[in-house]
Amino acid sequence: MPPSAAAKTSRPRKMRSAVQRTGLTTLLDAAVRHPVTLVCAGGGWGKTMAVSAWAEGRDGIAWSTADTHDNDPQLFWAYVLAALRTADVITSGNPLAEPGSIPADQRERGNWLATGFARLPLGTILVIDDVHEINDADVLRELSEMLRRLPPSLRLVLVSRAEPQLRLHQLRAAGEMTEIRTEHLAFTRQETIDLTAGHGLVLTADEVATLLGRTEGWATGLQLSAAYLAGHDRAQVTDIVGDLRTVDDYFAQEVLAGRTRQQRRFLLQTSICENLCAGLADAITYGGNAQRTLEQLERDNEFVVRLGTRAIWFRYHHLLRDMLLHRLRSEIPAMVPELHRRAASWHMANNSIMEALFHAVEARDWAYVGRLIVVEAGPLIVSARRPALVKILRGVPAAEFASTPELMICAALMMFHTGDYAAIPARLDGARARSQNRPDAEREPVEILSYTLRLAADRVVGDMPAVIDGTGRLLEILAGARSTAVPAIAQSRAIALNNRGLALLWTGRTGEAERDLWAGSNAARGAGVELTEINATGHLALMQAMYGSVHEAGKLASDALDQADRRGWRYALQTVAAHFALALVRLAGQDLDGAERASRDGARAHLSDPETAQRLIMLGVRARLAVARGSFDTARELYVEATRERGPRLNVPAIDRWLAQGMAHLNLAAGHPDQVEQGYAGSASGPPEQVLLAGAAYLRGNQQRAEEILTVTTVDERDTSTQVQARILAALVADARGQGIRATDQLADAVTIAAREGIRRPFAAMADARLDGLFRRLRLLTSAGEPLIADLIDDVRQIGAGSDDGPPPVALSERETEVLRYLSTMLTAAEIATSLGLSVSTIKAHTRAIYRKLGATRRTEAVLIARRNRIL
Repeated sequence: MPPSAAAKTSRPRKMRSAVQRTGLTTLLDAAVRHPVTLVCAGGGWGKTMAVSAWAEGRDGIAWSTADTHDNDPQLFWAYVLAALRTADVITSGNPLAEPGSIPADQRERGNWLATGFARLPLGTILVIDDVHEINDADVLRELSEMLRRLPPSLRLVLVSRAEPQLRLHQLRAAGEMTEIRTEHLAFTRQETIDLTAGHGLVLTADEVATLLGRTEGWATGLQLSAAYLAGHDRAQVTDIVGDLRTVDDYFAQEVLAGRTRQQRRFLLQTSICENLCAGLADAITYGGNAQRTLEQLERDNEFVVRLGTRAIWFRYHHLLRDMLLHRLRSEIPAMVPELHRRAASWHMANNSIMEALFHAVEARDWAYVGRLIVVEAGPLIVSARRPALVKILRGVPAAEFASTPELMICAALMMFHTGDYAAIPARLDGARARSQNRPDAEREPVEILSYTLRLAADRVVGDMPAVIDGTGRLLEILAGARSTAVPAIAQSRAIALNNRGLALLWTGRTGEAERDLWAGSNAARGAGVELTEINATGHLALMQAMYGSVHEAGKLASDALDQADRRGWRYALQTVAAHFALALVRLAGQDLDGAERASRDGARAHLSDPETAQRLIMLGVRARLAVARGSFDTARELYVEATRERGPRLNVPAIDRWLAQGMAHLNLAAGHPDQVEQGYAGSASGPPEQVLLAGAAYLRGNQQRAEEILTVTTVDERDTSTQVQARILAALVADARGQGIRATDQLADAVTIAAREGIRRPFAAMADARLDGLFRRLRLLTSAGEPLIADLIDDVRQIGAGSDDGPPPVALSERETEVLRYLSTMLTAAEIATSLGLSVSTIKAHTRAIYRKLGATRRTEAVLIARRNRIL
């Protein structure tokens, strides 16, 4: 959290002359027995100080003060959690105990917070002061949802100048909210006597009544009136006027007029900040005595409030600050932008990036806004903070985006956020061209961020060769950078290596991809760019799930998602690859429900910021899952969808090959081996495709061809899924050709690999009566992997073989069964007719009857169904 967090989570100190308001204390004690308490009244009614005085000495009360910077869900909840941690009410085991970022996904954030709030100790009270500062629709919606789901352990006290824009009517109707309004906050007669006595005044009963009538019990009005009367010997109660002009005049005359020139200048210049510390105030005023000045102001009057017990952070009373800002803008308007620039510089030096940008925008120094984003906030464009950056940039006039190279890059960032990828290259090229003659310190950040953003855009549209080329250029620039800060170089290098690694992966260069992804993951960890580390690890998992070890894929995917969960990023874009890798691992293990959950999680993360390559992976995962569930039509629709709406720059040959393999698996499962052979006619590019062709030959009854293909095919030992598929198929072919020993050896090898890797899906996919018989023989011959063998036998029976008992699902005549046996060969109808001594028309009539009874539409499908049902 930024240094200002201490100010926002500290309860304001009780004023020295504060009145003991026992009535309000009793009212608040009763109020917090209900889930929600609303303390609502205009400025100066003493809301904050009343609640602060009530909270003093009580345990389990967390305090968070909202301000205009909190109109961003992640920042708002970050300060709420900081308040709870300051109050020491978050115990170990609570998901909120882990320091880190708030989840970017709204639904995940809500569930995460609700789970954590439910685990707070009974009696915890959260005070949110200045709720009226919140006007962001998302923050208000989530705060309303919190009110709806408030657990019994937590009580909420909202302090606001105006009616909060929250859904409070349901709480009112249910009697679950207590409201403390102006009439409750107004000073009583006795409290007025006590307050004026604190200023050394002794008023008559009539004077007290008059003062109460003029101020209507308004706390600030009473304070101002008492101070005025005490400071003027001839002042009368009748002189007090309770309108805003009088208050303004009082501040002007009694706060400013009584100060030295330096103190008056200090008050005016520092009024641009909601919260102040000495370092920030010195930076704004170019002074060196801010700490002494702030402490002196706090001692001299009660409109400078110390935040917390230590004299570190302060704030001005809201009315005082309003008056000071008004006078600053009226008296020295030309200086206001410079003051905001000074505040921005201090916040930037103290790693408060968003506060720095806020002041830069208030300064209307658009060039400075551009420099801050390009030089300091560059890595945030590919982080969960990008929406907050875009929100700030929307305050920049459109005409300014062409004024400097940095703002041209900011314009490209806006285009990236809105999906206008085609317009990005021209803007980035222009930015680089305009920065060429600049000093290195100004040119290098422009070039680095320009290439980083260009690569992000190329990656989104799926132009992987462009990503590879651009990354090479970016890495050269980073290697030669001399004026850019080392942390920025390290972060940019990690992002670049990750981008090149995934681009190499999707162009089929897996060896180089693995090298860069590991390098990117390690570099990201060292540079503190955790989302990039998660993304790189997720793609390593996906690569293993598609081409390597299923077991290793599961480990890598779990590592990536565990890290994301710890930081509240489960549904960030950078987790998509890990989710889909986990889905493929679950699918390989025949855990279809687990695969479905992981697939849904991946789809949800993908929708947060869609990328074309990840969309294709999503469709392929969903299609493979549909095949496993027997929903062949759905799977085919998904594969067809993957061929549609492909942009002109999409270039992901490895994904296209993987999708084609998935379609081939679908055709085999659906009994269409001929379509596999047609699809790979003369173009089977590697062992996975050769194994698929061998599977097609086996289903067509051409065992010799299947054996020939498998004999010349060498499957990479690291590709464990294909290894298992090839050995199962080799076992089936060997058994069909009467090679019993070889068949059991091949199946034993498949089981050994499957047991080590957690693979079960290929056994289910190729289940038939022959595989069932092979498993029975294997179980008799060996004890190795016996539990797995028993489980696999159950799977084979359930999916394809059926049980030993009971009649077959269809009844064929003796002649039809005889013809069916010939259908499993390569003989034509005429050759079958000659062999059986029948006419061709009779053979065709029997064939049609077989199709009808088996529910098949073609010869190979009929043979496949017959084998699965033990008719053959």
